[in-house]
Amino acid sequence: MDPDVIFEDGIPPLTPADLATFSHLGITADLLNQARIERVTDRAAREEYGIVGYGDMSGVVFPYMDPMTGHRWSARVRRDNPQMEGGKPRNKYISAYGDRRHLYFPPGSAELMHDPAVPIVLVEAEKSALALVTWAARMGRKLLPVAMGGCWGWRGRIGKVESSKGERVDEVGPISDLGFASSGRTTYVLLDANVATNPKVQQARAALVRQLRKQGADVQLPALPVLEGVNGPDDYIALCGDEAMAQVLAGAEAGAAILDEIVHFIGRFMRMSESQLFGVALWCAHTYAIDAAIWTPYLAVTSAVKRCAKSRLLDVLSFLVRNPWSTSSASAASLFREIDQARPTLLFDELDALFKGDKETAQMVRAVLNAGAHYKGKVSRCVGKGADIMNKNFSAFCAKALGGIGDLPDTVADRSLPIRLKRKLPGDRVERLRERVVEPQAAPLRKRLASWVSSQLPALKEAYPELPEQLNDRQQDGAECLLAIADAAGGEWPTRARRALVELYTGEAAEDQSHAIVLLADIRTIFSETGSDKIPTTELLAKLIEIESSPWAECNRGKPLTPTSLARLLKLFAISPGAVRDSGVVFKGYGRDSFTDAWDRYLPENGADACIPASERLQRLKGGVHAVETRFSTGLQGGSVTAAKSK
Repeated sequence: MDPDVIFEDGIPPLTPADLATFSHLGITADLLNQARIERVTDRAAREEYGIVGYGDMSGVVFPYMDPMTGHRWSARVRRDNPQMEGGKPRNKYISAYGDRRHLYFPPGSAELMHDPAVPIVLVEAEKSALALVTWAARMGRKLLPVAMGGCWGWRGRIGKVESSKGERVDEVGPISDLGFASSGRTTYVLLDANVATNPKVQQARAALVRQLRKQGADVQLPALPVLEGVNGPDDYIALCGDEAMAQVLAGAEAGAAILDEIVHFIGRFMRMSESQLFGVALWCAHTYAIDAAIWTPYLAVTSAVKRCAKSRLLDVLSFLVRNPWSTSSASAASLFREIDQARPTLLFDELDALFKGDKETAQMVRAVLNAGAHYKGKVSRCVGKGADIMNKNFSAFCAKALGGIGDLPDTVADRSLPIRLKRKLPGDRVERLRERVVEPQAAPLRKRLASWVSSQLPALKEAYPELPEQLNDRQQDGAECLLAIADAAGGEWPTRARRALVELYTGEAAEDQSHAIVLLADIRTIFSETGSDKIPTTELLAKLIEIESSPWAECNRGKPLTPTSLARLLKLFAISPGAVRDSGVVFKGYGRDSFTDAWDRYLPENGADACIPASERLQRLKGGVHAVETRFSTGLQGGSVTAAKSK
């Protein structure tokens, strides 16, 4: 690079040391001239560029230019002598006070901005953007690098709003320049390498990704390796070369391709809905990211009858997931000891047989499953002998897929992503699952999945994915880790994952089959049909028994629901019968007002359910009547019904 380069209008040149620094990053003299980058003194920085503040402002200035007109908006100075704080430079880059309204567009951006086929790369520093411009030229790629002037540079003062005190204050939000990253345009968010270790930078990236996706951008999240001497993409290109940079960008796109391959792999052996395939593929990836998760959603693989391929799906998963442990019979002690020691992916088949067997064993296993959905979940047991007995806490946290006929216990189902399988049609064809054939095919896919998830772990640990409002709190807990993976994969996965999870969590297979919830729904329908605010117990029971699709006619050992059984079920919701006066007549019964709170809590008529006809929504709640009868008949006869407390 020519050390005597100057701008055409005589702007002072950069020093030989400056030029050598840029040359090391691959930034050409011609690009520096076009970008009008120069060295400024403290006085020039203050007088010509409006830089204010304490200390020496001399350094290299990066003018922020309007890419369409060439008019200078503002500038940012990279100071030679920033203040030091704790051994680290403070305010190394500084711009004019209040001037956070624009992004940094390198020379040549105008033409690329109008071509939606050209990917955008959002970076932090101006020299990173310039280095990517020359990198793209060398690689023969069309790319639009844009610098934000820091990880939060995409936000700024966008207007004035009135505060709660009636004062006019600055409104902060996405600056207008960010609007060009929209309409499905591929947008790489390539922050500095410290995004892997700095929570504040991670928070900034998560907020930026949410904003870009709101605008419709196809967001990809490449990650710079944490290497000594590497801060931004410019350093990485200088140290590792052009091909290494190409691999970083390609790695961001690998996630969507790998998840697509997993969907295809599972679909070879299973007949499942699209939403089920997407949900299971994300769960497979989640098993490799379990250390980044706070909650793990269990995979509830169930069916109404046998021979619906539940065991086959668990077998397929064993070829894909991290550290699989397949079992169809395990004690609580073996479960929590294996989980504590090996953190496996548990593939537990025939779970319905366990819960129908010894009650004490079933209760202990259920306790392990209830605890193990949260990363802090533990079970406590005494270990040792004689005087050496001590209490030990065993971790119960790991990814779990649970297979069985019928429904899982309510507390376990509440922690699960439901995959309700049906028997395939006579004409459906799937491949045979031959281990000697399948394992060599699955091994490289499994290795690629593990490698990709490993590269995304820092981002997944700090991810704040946007959660569908249609899901309840527990469902959002389970969906969060899956959506973080979908967002990291990019492409169509952020959209398809949210659509799939909403369908799986709120669809027919996921509807609450609790006896008491069905009762609430039926009573609401009866009040609606009669138009009355009060109803005698005898009349309410008669109308409940008339509902053919509900179990009330023979829910008590083949006999109908009784006033005592009705009162016992409704007591779960703090609803009790009482003396009701109507037209001067006093009778034992129920008033509509006493149900309002329970209906609002357990049968909301807003969100995703608002667009579903009441009859269809009620029919969904009544599904699986036979399983309901079996599960609750003992409680109705023995006078004991247990309800899970709401969160």
